[in-house]
Amino acid sequence: MCLPGHISPASVFKHLTVLDLSDHRLSSPIPQEVLTLSMVVHLNIPTNKFTEMEVIPYPSADLQLQVLDAHANRLRGHPPISLVNVARLSSIDLSHNQVSGRIPVEYGPKPGSSWKSLFLEDNFLTGNPPPQFIDRTVAVCNSLARNCLRCPLNIRFCREQWPGLE
Repeated sequence: MCLPGHISPASVFKHLTVLDLSDHRLSSPIPQEVLTLSMVVHLNIPTNKFTEMEVIPYPSADLQLQVLDAHANRLRGHPPISLVNVARLSSIDLSHNQVSGRIPVEYGPKPGSSWKSLFLEDNFLTGNPPPQFIDRTVAVCNSLARNCLRCPLNIRFCREQWPGLE
């Protein structure tokens, strides 16, 4: 079943631990109220038509979000810095979107410490990845492939870069 349109009001979801809205042709920004549902551990919103993620300025300490899967949408703009403030977040997939600009330096220490996976492939990211991404020896599941980044050749998760757009 496909449910095209917008999500509202998210307050009806306040007791859910898993929210799966994948492949429903939902559009507009991903509302902050969906991103900050306090009991949701796994937010699965891929393959929709979301254009942006509303900022999570000061996430509540009781926010349970661990997995954010928003791949294959139409997300634009820079990678959201506010994700570093979500204490329990461990897996992020923003691949196959239209995210552009530099990877925030605030992302640098996250993979391998609190973030166990970070997928940003097939976007329009530019510049150098944070130095910690390159120096990291911790086993973590990352992919920055198919962007316009300037990566050292020996970094596997950074292969197949498109020619720079800067």
